[in-house]
Amino acid sequence: MKNTALLTGPYDWDPALVPVADFDTRLTAVRRALDESGATALLVHGHSIDHGALAYLTGFVPKLGPAFALVPRDGPIRILASGGPGMISSAKLLTWVEDVRPLSNLRIALSEWLREMNRDGPAVLGLWGGSFMAQRPYLAVTATIQPFGKVIDLDDQLDALRRHKSPRELELLREACRILASACEEFERAATDGTGGRSAALAAERAAYSNGAQDVRILASARNGGPPLPFDGPADIRVAPLLACLGVRFAGYWAEGLIALAAPSSGALARAEAALTAMLREVRVGATSGDLLRAATQHLSPYRFHPSVQSAIGNGIGLSFEEPPNLGRDEKSRLEDGGVYTLRCGAMGEGNDNAVISVMVAVSAAGIDVLWPTTERSSSQKNAKGFR
Repeated sequence: MKNTALLTGPYDWDPALVPVADFDTRLTAVRRALDESGATALLVHGHSIDHGALAYLTGFVPKLGPAFALVPRDGPIRILASGGPGMISSAKLLTWVEDVRPLSNLRIALSEWLREMNRDGPAVLGLWGGSFMAQRPYLAVTATIQPFGKVIDLDDQLDALRRHKSPRELELLREACRILASACEEFERAATDGTGGRSAALAAERAAYSNGAQDVRILASARNGGPPLPFDGPADIRVAPLLACLGVRFAGYWAEGLIALAAPSSGALARAEAALTAMLREVRVGATSGDLLRAATQHLSPYRFHPSVQSAIGNGIGLSFEEPPNLGRDEKSRLEDGGVYTLRCGAMGEGNDNAVISVMVAVSAAGIDVLWPTTERSSSQKNAKGFR
């Protein structure tokens, strides 16, 4: 999915959507994990493209560059945000954290903070979000911690916390899916009225933003039955079948949908539908990506998997567009209790006979809840989606 050049929409923290009490619960769980790992403090990293960990703990969404949360075992959190002192008043609107400071020199700021923390011997600094940190700040962190102690990677332990969606998070995801449904319906309407993929995407964007979306990302076919791709150039191309991938974000939470328009119902679309239905029958806590793939494969023949889903048939989704696990071609990735996933399937036949479709599901010990396609979608949207 191609990222937008600038983040848009009302990203100010809204306590009516995610109150301080929810963040307190998350912070307690994170600090419990710090105790179990032996870490004396935590550094959380985020940047404008991927900031799921930072948003989960603080609500903060970086807009101007990287940002860091400094989390002691007890006591208040501090945020270091890119931008000058004049930007701090705006930055404070993005989070419940009261101590927000400009990120002018990471080494100096981190060193000063560690000296404040370092009262009882060597420090062990946990790092969350380090896997997508740029080299320069990462080297600054490792060089700064050396006089105080060491750095340990806590991505696996802490990412597991945010993969488990709370009831409030599920409500936000459901709202994101409702916005996605409106965007897909408008995309279909515009395409059916004879506009090209670019005009249909613009109509879908307008519908999503008018319904409260913060970000919208859309890929679409550039040729008949071609894979969903970023738009390249001003041409408003009309193609059939038209395959598209739409993503919308609401209150920080992403929803994704793949649709196929004007695809013959007896060809690739029918095979993709049957394969995705078979995958859904296998969805349960503990199911592996291999289980889902085997189920889908039995219903695709004589078609092949579409290239868009060859490497992975899905992934976790939430505050990041792509969260672990990546549901690839292995037996290791398992569906977890409390997880939310986007599951994709696609079939490729001869010539333009191609289709891609998807669902979003919440998985728990009690069963599964299909979040998208939404139950409110119109019959025409069902047909455009290809999944019933």
